[in-house]
Amino acid sequence: MIAILQKLFFRKFTIRIFVLWGIFLIACKEETSTDPPPVNEPPTSTNPVTVIGDITVETLASGFNIPWGIEVIGEEEFLFTDRVGFLYHYLEGTTSQIEDVPASSTFTTSVGLLMAGLMDVSLHPEYENNGLVYIAHVTLDNRLTVSRFTIADGQATDAQTIFKANGISVGSRICWQDTDHFFLSVGVGGDPFPILGPQNLGDDRGKIHRLTSDGQIPEDNPVFENQLAPTSIWSYGHRNPQGMYFDGASQTLYANEHGPFGGDELNQVAKGENYGWPLFSHGLNYDGSSVSTMREADAAEISVLPIKYWDHFARVSPSGLLLLEGSQFVNWNGSFLMGSLYPQNLLRYDPETDVTELVLAQIGRVRDVAQLPSGNLIILVDAGSPSALDRGRLLKLSPVEN
Repeated sequence: MIAILQKLFFRKFTIRIFVLWGIFLIACKEETSTDPPPVNEPPTSTNPVTVIGDITVETLASGFNIPWGIEVIGEEEFLFTDRVGFLYHYLEGTTSQIEDVPASSTFTTSVGLLMAGLMDVSLHPEYENNGLVYIAHVTLDNRLTVSRFTIADGQATDAQTIFKANGISVGSRICWQDTDHFFLSVGVGGDPFPILGPQNLGDDRGKIHRLTSDGQIPEDNPVFENQLAPTSIWSYGHRNPQGMYFDGASQTLYANEHGPFGGDELNQVAKGENYGWPLFSHGLNYDGSSVSTMREADAAEISVLPIKYWDHFARVSPSGLLLLEGSQFVNWNGSFLMGSLYPQNLLRYDPETDVTELVLAQIGRVRDVAQLPSGNLIILVDAGSPSALDRGRLLKLSPVEN
């Protein structure tokens, strides 16, 4: 079956190896590789403040490697991850590492990219009552895992593994639908051509999953063709969704995802739908060839097209996703905010006008974005960006006071 799909949808190529290598290195800037923070270098909280245009940028903490996911507990209290396996607690200017967090495993690709590891952190919607913290991470068996635990005296306690995918993930987010159900993305890449897993319903990769709060399969999950019962899969045909947001008002799940060389997408994710990868893409393979020969009109017959895409002329490499509502940035409300890893920007996309605005240029590789109770914003930025000596950091954004 795989051979047939390859014959139908993927172009044969001949290309000199040095051309392939050069384009691949450019395309792979959706990920990064820097050394982990030395053990004897604790996070710092120096709080330098700069003004960029009409935005005040305050550094709340720095000294991290790839700070990947953040959850807001209060105005001055957050939990956030570092891909190399650390979970941090920020409280009123002090950052401390949570001990005994379930172990994570990273690997480094042949071109020096750090992958897998500890990715997202999420609080149960009733966290104030039950104290449950969820993490999406790759464990030593190279499988994407969801673990949950509580935190007491700076330590993770009562840790449980509640879900294991049957493969690895290069990008995962957790997003809550309600107090009983959450969504989980499991991302794939492709070096330099697509893998076919996202179209295989027996492969957990390239999917968005829906699970109960204790990791079970909900009875109202979709039942796909030739299956007799629901599985954890909610939607398929995804590549690498690194941002998800559930809009409670409209009961709509949104996800952004990396294309290969261009073809980055913002999708409205619906139950049981196929989102097309790798049968169709607006992006290119890393050698510059077409991902498939399928036309957009034909793709619309078999899959759901994105509500927005960015081609290889306007690459985004998106990470993190937030729909702004009631923020201090009044003119941004109703828009999506997301990181842009390759150009190292913070972007705003307005679905009403279809305008993508560069909010903060060359701020660094923004991994995640969240809104504080005050309506101000916080973002996580990778080490090594925008300058090679920059450490990973936690930034607070607020409008300049008139």
